Amino acid sequence: MQEMDLELERWQRQWRAQQVVPFDLAKSVEAGTRNMRRGVIAEIVVTVVMGGGALTWALAARRADVIVLAIAVWFFISIAWTASTLLRRGAWQPVTATTSAFVDISILRCERNLQAIAVQAGLYVVILVFDLVWLYVYRAESSVAEFLMRPAVLAFLFLVTPLFAAAAMWYRRRLLRELKNLNELRRAT
Repeated sequence: MQEMDLELERWQRQWRAQQVVPFDLAKSVEAGTRNMRRGVIAEIVVTVVMGGGALTWALAARRADVIVLAIAVWFFISIAWTASTLLRRGAWQPVTATTSAFVDISILRCERNLQAIAVQAGLYVVILVFDLVWLYVYRAESSVAEFLMRPAVLAFLFLVTPLFAAAAMWYRRRLLRELKNLNELRRAT
């Protein structure tokens, strides 16, 4: 009798593991996969346009300051590609077609997206500082204060940067809510 109970319990576990994945969850994971593919396409476009443009300019101009810019662009592109590749690793699809696996992949994607926000913010600051220094040297400015008071610089520092920061904070809060809900769902399954 004990053996029959163990076998029944094993069958119940197998049945629960093979439950149909809820439609909304499957649809959400598929949409996430499509978004990841779009992200890769966007990265390729940025690489070709920015990297190719900087390289073309450096080859045509043959000036030290432009060559430095092209090297920096490719350096930043390589950092971005490395980070995005590492953050996507293991997050393309669920391991199995179970509800638990779909919840797990959704949680992993949320966690990775939260990490991506931090990486993007850090990279944004480093690129912004490099760009400001490069522009200062490229334009042969004589006064840092005058350079920083230019309307384009002020607009970028006090309009564009805060907008990016606000968007990142909004997205972070959204991801944290989603992560909380997914963790609750994981405990329920």
